Amino acid sequence: MRRSSATPTIAAGDLEAIGALESGNWRTALRVLGAGRVADAYLGTNLRTVARAMAFRAAGEHGRAWETLGVAAAGIARHQPGVPVVTTTDVVRLALPPEHAGPAYRTIRLIWREQSELSNLRSLAADRPSGMRQDRHILVLAFVEYLTWLELDLDTSLTELATDEGRPLVGQQLSELRDRRREGFLRSATDLRQLPLPRAGTMTKTVWGRAGGYHGLRRLALLELAERPEPPWTDSPAPASCPARTGARMAWMLAQAA
Repeated sequence: MRRSSATPTIAAGDLEAIGALESGNWRTALRVLGAGRVADAYLGTNLRTVARAMAFRAAGEHGRAWETLGVAAAGIARHQPGVPVVTTTDVVRLALPPEHAGPAYRTIRLIWREQSELSNLRSLAADRPSGMRQDRHILVLAFVEYLTWLELDLDTSLTELATDEGRPLVGQQLSELRDRRREGFLRSATDLRQLPLPRAGTMTKTVWGRAGGYHGLRRLALLELAERPEPPWTDSPAPASCPARTGARMAWMLAQAA
């Protein structure tokens, strides 16, 4: 049967990029997309935007990740008017349409997952848990992000951190975290604190010291992970078909076994 001219061609590169992003491997996705191995230009544009958002989040740039995912969601909403959206005050958010097979649905589900996880993280950052100071709570959440996006995500932790296509700051920030520098964690925690409260102050080295530094925060982060349900950590129930990022699953399993 002859393919309709209105039907996009799906190449192996399209599916490879989607699969990489579903597992959290934004580096492989950017390589595939940069090599021009994606046949559907519209799909490639959306996937590249999601990959950049994931790179921002891995680097501790949560606000930029949130805004970039909003750009991807807005592009989907314009191109596919039937896709449901959630009304928010700052960005376009996707809701999940009825499940169906194919790369279009997988892309929508991917954007939904990433937006929903960040929304959940923003809510956690706004909470004031009993028994722990708010600033330490934020720093623990930022350390959980580091564990799930960098230390226990082998695709990133074992990959040479080259600069990101004209965004050398992302590479520098990732290196800062991978080298376990205090400044990187405080920067990430400040950005996370400002996700729900843009005018909130910066995190200080005093908070870092009182929490026990790297090793103390790693212990607290694993305790936080042990209390969480199985990932993905979305702000509404994820469908059974929604995959979790590899780093998130590895960190969660480590916490359960600790």
